[in-house]
Amino acid sequence: MAAKKKKMMKINSRKSAAKKKVSKKSKSKMKMSSKGKGKRASESSEEIISLILADHKPLKHLIKTMKSERAEDSEKIQAFKEFAKLLTVHAKAEEEALYTYMKKVKDLREHGFEGQVEHNLADQVVEEAKRATEKDLKLAQIKVLAELVEHHIEEEEEDMLPEFRKESILEDREDIGRHYLELKEKLEAEGSDDAPREKDIERNPHHHAERLKKCEINKGFLKPFFLFFF
Repeated sequence: MAAKKKKMMKINSRKSAAKKKVSKKSKSKMKMSSKGKGKRASESSEEIISLILADHKPLKHLIKTMKSERAEDSEKIQAFKEFAKLLTVHAKAEEEALYTYMKKVKDLREHGFEGQVEHNLADQVVEEAKRATEKDLKLAQIKVLAELVEHHIEEEEEDMLPEFRKESILEDREDIGRHYLELKEKLEAEGSDDAPREKDIERNPHHHAERLKKCEINKGFLKPFFLFFF
């Protein structure tokens, strides 16, 4: 009986030691896993979706002022000036970095082209509002612009970006993000602005007149788009 007890004690001791080993291994794996997650998070700091969402925040803030019934006219016009600069840089970088990529992917092509069309519409309203000399007309254009871009941002955040995440890998999103940041830096350094300077208008008035004709937002094929959005 004593021999049997000793044998059972040895078996139990071995089992206990084996359990401890398994526990140590699982803890070690958990530590390694958490380290891996931390590394992945740092690698995705330049991921394009995060960058676009971050750029949307100041635009949304300015949109509130541009649409506000309580804001003074001067506040709306000042908000528009800040908004136009931010929007131009953001939109141009997004088109070249993200939309160019999306247009090459079958399931994302439609989103890419729709985004481009909406950017073109917003760009045209920006130019019209900048040149408007009548105060009430300028304020109306500012409000329309705010509503147009607000709609565009909502579609991007609710539909386009989630779909893009499904159809892409992190490495590609980080590459696009780095390209996006490079483009933004370049555009900001150049003082990117779609509206022509007065000197440019004086040098080439015929070209400017033709461009204005194309930007008539209240006529022609653009009108159905605005009826659809608003």
